[in-house]
Amino acid sequence: MRNRKNQIQRNRERDRKNGGHIRWDHVAVWIVAILLTALAVLLLFRMIPKEDTDVDLLLEEADELSIETEGQTEPVNAVPRPDIDEQLLTINEYSRPGEKVDAIEKVVIHYLGNPRTTAQENHDYFESLKDLKNTSMSANFVVGIEGEIIECVPPGEIAYASNSMNHLSVSIENCHLDETGQFTEETYESCMKLTAYLVEEYGLEREDIIRHYDVTGKECPLYYVEHEDKWEKFRDDVMAYVEECRGSAKQAQ
Repeated sequence: MRNRKNQIQRNRERDRKNGGHIRWDHVAVWIVAILLTALAVLLLFRMIPKEDTDVDLLLEEADELSIETEGQTEPVNAVPRPDIDEQLLTINEYSRPGEKVDAIEKVVIHYLGNPRTTAQENHDYFESLKDLKNTSMSANFVVGIEGEIIECVPPGEIAYASNSMNHLSVSIENCHLDETGQFTEETYESCMKLTAYLVEEYGLEREDIIRHYDVTGKECPLYYVEHEDKWEKFRDDVMAYVEECRGSAKQAQ
């Protein structure tokens, strides 16, 4: 009888142990299953957002590129470029050395001391200096009696016109009819609009519009040295035209 009880007790003990083992295995299986499920969900979750993230990154990069491109875009000159006949001089040591300026800080206004000559004749004289080799002279632009504009030396290159300011300026020579040096209406208008274009192009101000006289004391442009009020009016007209063009550009946007 005692043996039977002992056997029953042993069987219960065995069943208890076996039963505990079986339950632990179930728990382990469930834990593994949960972990595998969680891992699968995590992988799926990582895969789906990655595609969305890539799209977002592409959009962000596109926006950044757009911003960078906008930042690098050259500002548009609100002042229209006047009609300019480009006849660049041959590079030579007497009228177009081909050297870069250090900066463009001034627009220098001149007059030509030979009344009734045309812009073309003065351009051709500058060109001939490479052969004459007797003097150094030129200008970036020459404005004629009828308002025509010839470009001789591109802005950004040195022209032999303004002495110590050659390396910091753009020079405009102007034709005239007589010894007074007064510009015709056509010359005045073209010179004013060309000056305004250069002022806007290079971010200059009213005080950056100067005469050859202001550099060396030479009476050039003669009429606008002898008539200070007319000179101040010229600068006023330039800046008024700049503001007018800026206003028109804003309205067009």
